Amino acid sequence: MRLILPVLFLFIAPRPSSGQDTTTVREWIATATAKAAIQPDSADYYYRKAGALAEKIGFTDGLLDYTRRYTLFLYNNLRFEEALKVSALQLEKAMEIKNFSKASSAYNNMALQYQAMGQLQKAADHLIKALEMAERLNDQPNLQKYYTNLGSILLDLGNFPKSLFYTRKGHETAIALKDTNAIGRSLVNLLASETLSKRFPDALAHAHEARVIGLLRKDTILQLCAYINLGSIQNRVSRNDSALYWNQVAERHLSPTIPPDYRIYVDHLYAEIYMSQKQPAKAAPYFDRVIADAENIFPRSELRELYKLGTELKEMQGQPALALDYQRKFDVLNDSMNNTATQAAINELEIQYATARKEQALAQQQLQLERQDFWIWVSWGIVALLVGAGAVTWVLFRQRQKAAGERKRTQLLLAHLAGEEKERARTAQELHDGVGSILSAAKIHMHSVRGEDPEASARVVSLIEDAAREVRNISHSLDPEILLQEGLEYALRAFLAKISHPGLSINLYTVGEMPQLAAGQELLLYRIIQEAMNNVIRHANATEAIVQLGYDNGILTLTVEDNGKGFDTNAVPGKGIGLGNMVTRINLLKGHYEISSRPGEGTSIYAEFAGLMA
Repeated sequence: MRLILPVLFLFIAPRPSSGQDTTTVREWIATATAKAAIQPDSADYYYRKAGALAEKIGFTDGLLDYTRRYTLFLYNNLRFEEALKVSALQLEKAMEIKNFSKASSAYNNMALQYQAMGQLQKAADHLIKALEMAERLNDQPNLQKYYTNLGSILLDLGNFPKSLFYTRKGHETAIALKDTNAIGRSLVNLLASETLSKRFPDALAHAHEARVIGLLRKDTILQLCAYINLGSIQNRVSRNDSALYWNQVAERHLSPTIPPDYRIYVDHLYAEIYMSQKQPAKAAPYFDRVIADAENIFPRSELRELYKLGTELKEMQGQPALALDYQRKFDVLNDSMNNTATQAAINELEIQYATARKEQALAQQQLQLERQDFWIWVSWGIVALLVGAGAVTWVLFRQRQKAAGERKRTQLLLAHLAGEEKERARTAQELHDGVGSILSAAKIHMHSVRGEDPEASARVVSLIEDAAREVRNISHSLDPEILLQEGLEYALRAFLAKISHPGLSINLYTVGEMPQLAAGQELLLYRIIQEAMNNVIRHANATEAIVQLGYDNGILTLTVEDNGKGFDTNAVPGKGIGLGNMVTRINLLKGHYEISSRPGEGTSIYAEFAGLMA
């Protein structure tokens, strides 16, 4: 599944003379927006009232605000034809006042409606127009959205190489803008293109990255998209247990405030997973529930896959008539998506777009005027900042005093921990120098007497080598010298590689550029992860586990997840099953943590740390 990006603008402009009426328009729009997720009928009523009043009094800014918000509301409620008419009004009013930035957003919103209605040629045509306008204005934030949306349309057309090109371009633009929200949403479209292009390792890595961003931003929709796509990718590479695990995680995030199409995507994936496991009886209820709504919701590329699934399912259920019906629908849709005329039209649109980019100089005068208006508002903003500078200085002084007290407390706690680490290092040295030396000497002596009984000597030498290796492992675990030499990420990769084995696959993912941490902080984080992985090995009976480190806006996040047997968190004390040491170290770093688990559904540990710097 993918995320489609409508464009919403906040803007300030002079109001018309009827101040009371314009205030009423804004109040009705605000009321409708607040009710949109929980009381859609009431929201619809207030949106219509606001639009009618704004048009009656000639309040253009209010009318544009109404059209952009009402379009998104209608789109989320699957009322695409109505949304198309409102988007057309948005375009008309934006062109009347020659506001080309808002006009480009109207073209984009119209493209989204056409895409949802299956009119992909018109969708691409309108999106190219949005791109042309945004290019002339050098409007990078909107260009990022339009690149991503064009990639989504090309994906529906089955043109995977071009879809991958534009979704990558959208993702690269989001990174250049340093917009975490845009990066997360562009990742969903990028990984969808990579999945259908069978670039599964790239898609899997980007799905995990999107999930981490969703956790960082507490964005449930982004997390849902990541979970569903993780399940879909794992199913495509025949990891059915992992696919089922991620889809169950997605299902737990569904709620009445989540748009209904996410339930359809979850059910669709359940049907696919059970069909991959050759369990048509389990797949059938999910498929039958999905097919009733999918033709109004699914993009054509996913609807085609659903028809193919229906054909296989009905054949296995002994329903040849239904299987033939789905096969015919698949053939019609597949032919239309591979239509050479459609692909040629898309190529022509791309050529037109490339030509339009060369004409950007024609829009420079308009852009200069908009920049002048922008700097007027910036000047007022600077004045406001200067007025508040004194208050901010006082607040910072108080915060420094408080931070000094906190630093003293932290130093005392870390001193306690340093004593513990010193004892670990002493024990490690004794193991290495004492027991290790004895084992080495024993091995040398066994070689000297090998002639008396070579076979027995070889067995004893092998046992001595195993013992020496285990002593070295314990020594390194107690005193991770590699951590101090190479840094946290390198040490973690070495540790996880050492404890992985054919029955337990462990992967480390990092998101963002890790900050430079103090040695004591790195050691604490290493011990937290070490303890968490020890719990996975000893208790979880898992076959897969992941460790993820993310850094964004001064916050470092840690996630450890496994697909093991899980446990009832309500029935276990907070420091039970070996978690006490881990929780103690999280508290020493002033972190917050959450442990999520249910019997049979794996375990997820999430910790968040702010202000960790060298």
